[in-house]
Amino acid sequence: MSLAIDIDKIKGVCIAGHWYDVHWQDNYGDGEETSTFFFDAYEFVTNRGYEDKWPPHHLEHGGGAYDICAEGFQFIDAKTANIISGPSTSIDAVMT
Repeated sequence: MSLAIDIDKIKGVCIAGHWYDVHWQDNYGDGEETSTFFFDAYEFVTNRGYEDKWPPHHLEHGGGAYDICAEGFQFIDAKTANIISGPSTSIDAVMT
């Protein structure tokens, strides 16, 4: 048995005891909204004035470097439109 969580249905995320509402958006123009929540490699990048070059950022710390967990999350906060990112281990709970 598992506690399978469908990330396409996540409506809220609790981080450090604070609940955030996940923004949903119509990505394909078909009227169907999808969650902005997703998992991917957790990395730190910087823009060093390379807007005219590809890639437009420089990787400062790659996922998995120095034995740090490479899996992270990201979503758009519905109230502020800020992008919230962090390591997956910082999630206390999710609401679907």
